[in-house]
Amino acid sequence: MQKIVVLGVGNILLQDEGVGIHVIQALQKMSLPENVDVIEGGTAGLELLPLIEDYSHMIVVDAVNAGEKPGTLFRFKPDDVTGFPGNIETSVHQLGLLEVLQMGKLIGKLPDTVIIAVQPKSFDWGMELTPELQAKMPQIIDLVFKEIEKINK
Repeated sequence: MQKIVVLGVGNILLQDEGVGIHVIQALQKMSLPENVDVIEGGTAGLELLPLIEDYSHMIVVDAVNAGEKPGTLFRFKPDDVTGFPGNIETSVHQLGLLEVLQMGKLIGKLPDTVIIAVQPKSFDWGMELTPELQAKMPQIIDLVFKEIEKINK
């Protein structure tokens, strides 16, 4: 059976920037297949590489500023970003998620990766998601489960 990790990244202190962490916290309360682990990646950069290298598949959940309507959902692979709409910013963390994924690919330790991302509304101080993103949580979680099902077929 394939080993899958769901990695939530972001800064939970900056409202919608923490959406990946909120998703991981919700998943930790749910029943997941035995081959699935969840990791709160926070704002870690290259420190994430040793945590993900033993997995065959990774599902990343993060906020992505693509200039779209708040709550807009995206699903893409790291190599798809060149054709991504708008001027994409994957995070406000110190080393962007895409740079970490590129480094993992360069050193040959990157699992097959899918990114589920959501357009944030606010990066203001606060530990709660904006109502727009809070309303999207069930849909984001559903997308994560659909990715797990695809991998486990």
